[in-house]
Amino acid sequence: MKNKTNYFPVQILTKENFPESLLQISQAPSLLYYRGTLPDFKRAWVALVGTRRPSPYAEEICGKLIASLRGTNAVVVSGLAQGIDSFCHSAAIRNGIPTVAIIAQGISAPLSGSRKIIAGQILENGGAILSEYPEKTPSISFMFPKRNRIIAGLSQSVTLVESKISGGGLITMRLAKEEKRKRLAVPGNLLAETSRGTNHLIAIGEASPIWDPQDFADLCGAKRLLDSTPEDIKNYGIQLSSEARALFFPNAGFTHSLDDLCTSTHLPVSAILAILTELEIAGLVHSKDGNAFHFSPTE
Repeated sequence: MKNKTNYFPVQILTKENFPESLLQISQAPSLLYYRGTLPDFKRAWVALVGTRRPSPYAEEICGKLIASLRGTNAVVVSGLAQGIDSFCHSAAIRNGIPTVAIIAQGISAPLSGSRKIIAGQILENGGAILSEYPEKTPSISFMFPKRNRIIAGLSQSVTLVESKISGGGLITMRLAKEEKRKRLAVPGNLLAETSRGTNHLIAIGEASPIWDPQDFADLCGAKRLLDSTPEDIKNYGIQLSSEARALFFPNAGFTHSLDDLCTSTHLPVSAILAILTELEIAGLVHSKDGNAFHFSPTE
């Protein structure tokens, strides 16, 4: 089988063109090599990671999470490994969502098996393969955890789908914490080895649980293409109160419970509800159940 990735020339992304989120990470790369089309960095780059040896139902879970991103500005980011990474890249392609694979080897080093097939599909469907290593640099074990800092750096949130109590996905989550990224995890079977890592992070408060895959778009910070933005409402002639602005901007792009908002602002429930009502009327906040409130992203 011909290597379809070779049909796409290698391009270079220099530091001058990095998104601010990547420039700010510890040990930012000096440049990146890529094939294909890099989605706009102003979109919501959303990373999903996990074990290479997932449970039998993991592919379905990945599919449902990614399907919730339809109609948003999300870009799915992962590492092109077998298991969770490949499931997420493939689901993104099926759902027409741009996806970027960040690999721990040279940009022109050969890929094999299903990884080779998925890489070709990513490129053919408008996504990109990205690496900090040139040409045919072979993959060495230290490159994998090092690669994970780029996944965290490019993404505004990182979701651990399945993981044992140790592994590459946990490393990415630790890096995401260091870079102050939103961290999510899928709760799993208490008896399953592949759920021990996700359940542990949820238990110690290091990741927020995803109880319903349909909520994933709101939780990970993706913007619905029909969501209002502060610039939109300004054009409509709507002026937000200082209290509404103070609540909106720190929480833009994410979902929080009423209790969380009261705790973070130290305001009484009545005051928070009044502000949320103002933001809902402006189209900047919506709630499915009256308790969890999603704040539209700023762009």
